Amino acid sequence: MNIKLIIMDMDGTLLDKDSKITPDNHEALIEAQKKGIRLVLASGRSYKSLLKFGKELKMDEYNGYFIGVNGAAIYDCSNDTNEVIKQLDKENIKEIFDEAMRYDVEIMGVLDSTIYDYIPETVLEAKKKYRTDNNIADDVPMTAGSFSFIADQRKGYDHIYYIDSPEDIHEKVNKICIANESEILSPVYEDLSLKFKDKYNIAKTTPRWLECNPKGISKGDTIIKLAQKLGIGKDEMIVFGDGENDLSMFDVVDYPIAMGNAMDTVKKAAYDITLDNNHDGIAYYLKKKHII
Repeated sequence: MNIKLIIMDMDGTLLDKDSKITPDNHEALIEAQKKGIRLVLASGRSYKSLLKFGKELKMDEYNGYFIGVNGAAIYDCSNDTNEVIKQLDKENIKEIFDEAMRYDVEIMGVLDSTIYDYIPETVLEAKKKYRTDNNIADDVPMTAGSFSFIADQRKGYDHIYYIDSPEDIHEKVNKICIANESEILSPVYEDLSLKFKDKYNIAKTTPRWLECNPKGISKGDTIIKLAQKLGIGKDEMIVFGDGENDLSMFDVVDYPIAMGNAMDTVKKAAYDITLDNNHDGIAYYLKKKHII
């Protein structure tokens, strides 16, 4: 392998269960950059919530990039610029919300630093019990995370607003996220994927989390644009991922690597499988294949 670009999903891939970069992964990725290999963090998150990780990895010094919001934006770490490619407008927001609100699910309109959160009454009551049962502090917002019923989203978003309908959102959003337990979310995924297959990209990033982006916007689409800009071929890129929103990346590189904790659909599409995100899967593979 003659790798010039290492592309990594964040949650469940580069980050461990505590949402941190492990020391081994950190050391390996710094070493890769010293060898002239560029890094790309490819996430459903916005660039603002990726900045601390980019700084930790010294990506501003080594000319790295973020592919944010599942491909809807590209951030250049070296010159601190963020290019927004496409967002969901008021009509898109209403259309997706109206369909998803037929189900007992939480629905979020998400921007770089803002979440507009719709929580049905039944879900809200379940969250109150969950907060009590899990000793979650009262000041933590009720908003879900991709891995949990309640997650402290204040770490990545400065503003969280609770809404009663999509009409309460008065601006374009980067994406719409839908959350609940896997058995509740599965029919929603099937419905939206069928109904909107020609209009939106809908991906299941974890068993309890869906993300909706405009059609033609995916991590893979944006990797192609970035690779063309940098003059890098598909055989010179390696991708690490764990969720279905990473599959578009797997389609555009020769070396897609699934984490040990990846969804089965991701493992089936992979060139190879490494260790899980809690056991330095990225560092392990880079060393195993003598990329560093």
